[in-house]
Amino acid sequence: MIVTSMDKSEYNFQRCKLCGSKTAEPVYNLGNGSVYSCQNCDFHFLNRLDCITEHIGESKPLTDKSRRYIEARIHESAQLHPARMDLVQGYIEFNNCKALDIGAGLGQFQQLLSRQGAKTLGIEPSGIRRAYAWEEFGVRLRHELIDDTYWQSDFTDYFDLITLWDVIEHVDFPRETLEFAIKLLKPEGMLFLETPSREVLPYTLSQQAYRLSAGKISLFLPSYYPPALYGHKQIFTHNQIIGLLKQFGVKIICCKNSYSTSLLPGNKIILAGRKTTPTEITNSH
Repeated sequence: MIVTSMDKSEYNFQRCKLCGSKTAEPVYNLGNGSVYSCQNCDFHFLNRLDCITEHIGESKPLTDKSRRYIEARIHESAQLHPARMDLVQGYIEFNNCKALDIGAGLGQFQQLLSRQGAKTLGIEPSGIRRAYAWEEFGVRLRHELIDDTYWQSDFTDYFDLITLWDVIEHVDFPRETLEFAIKLLKPEGMLFLETPSREVLPYTLSQQAYRLSAGKISLFLPSYYPPALYGHKQIFTHNQIIGLLKQFGVKIICCKNSYSTSLLPGNKIILAGRKTTPTEITNSH
């Protein structure tokens, strides 16, 4: 997962994190936080930020407890990463491809890219995940966040491929995260993104149950917005995430709700987009 390092200490949650209008209101009280809904664009986001950027660069040695925690979950992406690779390779020539995986976790997707000849870098704010990736796989992940001068000074228009797998729902400021990421893409570079969809039956039923019970029954809403560090901060609709990418000059090439090789239900938003060239931007006007 990834967050941006901008100041978060006094954020006004009436300001929508998607459209910026000050029309957001709390609609679902989940005990550990409230879900705000923007009256202008209908964006749903939690009134909680991680505010942990001052500790992101710290190295944390792996303890037995942290190792057990990681290894209990290490196979969660075992099926997803190959399916993601199948999607990406339909659009990317891997040989000498310069790739950045944002929210790289344990560096597993990077390893798949590297085996195909890509030159990869990864960002991971979790110190224990960075430590595990290095000790177990020899993958060195960066702690600097996407808006850091480390990236924005030397990597503008640099990458052929940027991926954000199950990341954008975790970040404190999704609009800014995507804007900074897209700045690092070459013109005609590809961006791949996966995030939970708000347009699924469990979310819809949970909203209805909350309203009909006057807030006494929230069903699955707490699982969509867990209170843990790096937990979900917002859930998008298809139109919201597509519209945001288009604002930053990304042309949507592919949009689906599941991987063809996955047995999991289609509850995701899976996008592939291409950064437009300056000529395309000029011609569109």
